[in-house]
Amino acid sequence: MKRKDQEKTDVEPKTKKIKKSVGFSDKVNSDKISNVKTKKALVVPVKDGIKAQKVKFQKPTAAKKSDKGDKSKKFNKQVGKNKLKGSDADSKTSITNASEKPDWLEFKKQKKLLKETRRAKRLSEAYDVTVKAKKIGEILRRADCSKEEREEHTVQLFKLLEGQFGKIVFMHDMARIVQWLLKYCSAETRESILSELKDSIVLMLQSKYAKNCIKIMLDYGTAKIRETIIKACNGHIIKLISHSVAAPIVELAYSTWATDKDKLYFKQEFYGDMYKQAKDNEIKTLSDVYKSSPDMKSATLSAVKSNLVKILNKKVINTALVHSVLLEFLKNCTNEDRDEMIVMFRSFIVELSRTKDGTEVAIICLRHGTNKDKKIAMKALKDQVKTLATNEHGHMVLLALFDYVDDTVLVKKMVLSELQENVTEIALHEHGRSVILYLVARRDLHYFHPKLVEQLKQGDENATSKKSSEVREKELLDAVITKFLTTVATETAAWLSNSSISMVTLAILKVGDGESLINAYEAISNYITDPESIITENKVHHKAIEYSGLHMMLKKLIQHDKVLMKEEKPTFGETLIERLETAVIKQWVEFNRGCFILITLLENSTQSNSDRLIAKLKPLIKVLKSKKTPGALILLKKLQ
Repeated sequence: MKRKDQEKTDVEPKTKKIKKSVGFSDKVNSDKISNVKTKKALVVPVKDGIKAQKVKFQKPTAAKKSDKGDKSKKFNKQVGKNKLKGSDADSKTSITNASEKPDWLEFKKQKKLLKETRRAKRLSEAYDVTVKAKKIGEILRRADCSKEEREEHTVQLFKLLEGQFGKIVFMHDMARIVQWLLKYCSAETRESILSELKDSIVLMLQSKYAKNCIKIMLDYGTAKIRETIIKACNGHIIKLISHSVAAPIVELAYSTWATDKDKLYFKQEFYGDMYKQAKDNEIKTLSDVYKSSPDMKSATLSAVKSNLVKILNKKVINTALVHSVLLEFLKNCTNEDRDEMIVMFRSFIVELSRTKDGTEVAIICLRHGTNKDKKIAMKALKDQVKTLATNEHGHMVLLALFDYVDDTVLVKKMVLSELQENVTEIALHEHGRSVILYLVARRDLHYFHPKLVEQLKQGDENATSKKSSEVREKELLDAVITKFLTTVATETAAWLSNSSISMVTLAILKVGDGESLINAYEAISNYITDPESIITENKVHHKAIEYSGLHMMLKKLIQHDKVLMKEEKPTFGETLIERLETAVIKQWVEFNRGCFILITLLENSTQSNSDRLIAKLKPLIKVLKSKKTPGALILLKKLQ
């Protein structure tokens, strides 16, 4: 009995505490609570191993506060007062109204009306003006608006907004109206608007909406307007070029409309604060700053580095101006500073590869970077290899990558796999074919300019590469040659469609081997012996055997048979002679170039293959005698 009494005394205070925590608001909603299912009981542990007691679960509440700070208590009292004031009938109607589905259409109308009312209060006088301006802007933007109507409405809109451009240009809806006005108005009106906005140009460049007005003025403005905008940027270049909103517009002005003098002034601001206001026409490169006083070198390089680090940290690197300054810095800085900068921009290889200076920066990264730097740079190329390979400057980065990265397994996985997926499309491109050629004919002067080869040779003795260039070249070639030959065999028409890609095909066939090479030979032989094979160039249709680009490629390929015969390998001439039937030969001798291909086959084949071809040609001697082309006459002499 004593033990049970003790159990009651232990449990009782705890249940009382829980009951005390129930607020007044819970009592008000007691009717609703009664309908809710009872929650799971809370087991309260008891000391000294006594059996646990179950009590009803209660939502935990915050600790008691003083009357002054207890907002919930005041709220509950107010609820109580309101409850007492209202009658039972009112409470019933409120419950039924709450259960009804709200009219969302009416709710949206009220919300829109409230928004317009608040806007009217905030803009006061400008509100009516913006409403009128939007109506005129709506007419201006329509394609069916005539030239006369546009002139009339632009004058009307300018008069309406005159004196208020400095405010409304920063509003998201009115900025669009100003853009239409700037696009369609006269040159005099455009200059009047610019004179009003002249002091706000730097702020506008940093505004999400106003920057588009600057872009319209650059696109449609006169040389004087562009000059005013570019001059307004002087002294603020570092601030603007490191701003994510302003940087694209500054880059557009720099690369499209800025004069050489303007570009020089833009770059000078990176060299130190002293050039923000005072420009110097004699300072054309970074080295000119400390040319006369070498003591300034460390301070100047420190200032440039600080500005570049600020921009790189914000990842605003896709500008020609930054690429130009970055290249100058890397050419003049110490090795320690160079390594530090490489770590910062190694993941921006794709962005750098869009300009000539940026490409040189990317090549420096691959040449002097550590293995880790190179790996991170290659990761950045994911899904971008095709874009890079077909870029005017970007394809050079891939050539450097093939030369300077020792880890060929990683190159195969990250770069060559994507390259092989799009090999035909890349080979058909003017710059893309250089990438294919570099893999199969590295630094061959038949395909690459000597200056380009010399530029790539500069990195051959870099400290980070340990593998010999010959080993690296062979490993990369082995990784791609089978896929290249298979693609030539399956897409023969594309790979012989013009003279440029025909030379790429020739380079691939010269280094090929095995079953894949024989398949490619057969596919090319079938294509050129098919009388329906047509090559179109500049809307002019040519028979395949008559086309000059293909003729040159076939001639060089047949001449290469002499090398293959010495190595006792299958030759293209042998494959072609097997497919030369009388009907095909009869068609070929009609063309001068067709006769010369037959002559080349006779001169570069084994004796047995030559005899087979002569046997096929002898029945056509009469036809050859009737032809007066140089090729037919020479072929006739060979047969006699």
